Amino acid sequence: MKRLILILAALVACGASSSTLAQLDATETEDLLFMREEEKLARDTYLTLYDRWSQNIFQNIARSEQRHMDTMLDMIQYYGLEDPVTDDTVGAFNNPVLATLYDDLIERGSASLLEALHVGAYIEELDIGDLRAAIDRTDEVLLINAYENLLAGSRNHLRAFVSQITWFGIDYVAQVLDQDDVDAIVEGTDPPANEGFTINAGLNDSWFNPATKGQGFFITVYPGIKTVFLAWFTYDTEQPDASVTANLGSPDQRWLTAQGVYDGAQAEMEVKVFAGGLFDTGTPEPEGVTDGSILLQFENCNSGSVTYDIPSIGRTGTIPIERISLDNVPHCEKLAESDGTP
Repeated sequence: MKRLILILAALVACGASSSTLAQLDATETEDLLFMREEEKLARDTYLTLYDRWSQNIFQNIARSEQRHMDTMLDMIQYYGLEDPVTDDTVGAFNNPVLATLYDDLIERGSASLLEALHVGAYIEELDIGDLRAAIDRTDEVLLINAYENLLAGSRNHLRAFVSQITWFGIDYVAQVLDQDDVDAIVEGTDPPANEGFTINAGLNDSWFNPATKGQGFFITVYPGIKTVFLAWFTYDTEQPDASVTANLGSPDQRWLTAQGVYDGAQAEMEVKVFAGGLFDTGTPEPEGVTDGSILLQFENCNSGSVTYDIPSIGRTGTIPIERISLDNVPHCEKLAESDGTP
């Protein structure tokens, strides 16, 4: 999204005015203004549910929704429109439908944590459907790019909420979209929002799932050999007995590595688990054992997924990931416009 801001700034610097810029028709205008407030609905709902349940997933995704709001505001200002968000207070909306929906969602999400997670999934399904419709109703390239970036984020957020819901032992039932559509999004088998995206060195960064605290990935891309390296920092599947101790850190900490060749927006990787070494010494030499596979996929410079299959623990799943910081996004987007090499 920083790239969009740079594009807009460049247009202004070149002397573009509202009279020379493309004009939106009534439907495009209505869609853009609505999406600005719908992103606020998501942000406000998650902030309120975080206050109620103190679950990091709501706070983390609320930050992402704020970025989505900012993106829509950039578009509104670019096209010379009036911002519908005249009061940024949580729960304040100009659109009466969204105001009523906010109240209904907060009431529902306050009943239990499980209901709150379902509220989050409902919002993301709603957002995905509305973004797809808005994309179909415009031919403005800048607007389509902005919507597609938001769409990639919403798909990741849906995966995160569904992942939390399944931990309750419940199969998620679609609330807005078709069940097959939701299943494809959650499983990562649906067509990517940005089909032309290619992995590049601008993805080198720290990545995490907003739903899980204290875990994440370091990802490094080597364009010269078309290879991606991934380090996964996580925990064991069960808490160890209280009698189990460690000299450094916690005995439940785990890290895995994976490496593989990438093609387009994905990389098929072999998982390695190392054991037998000691802190800051080369002896004894640790041994690595292959333990499953990872399919690493990216939708854009800030949204991706890790689909894993680890036979030793009988676990498979898909983890939505996003950057911890957006500092490297402009570099990634610049490389994505070229052949992916620096």
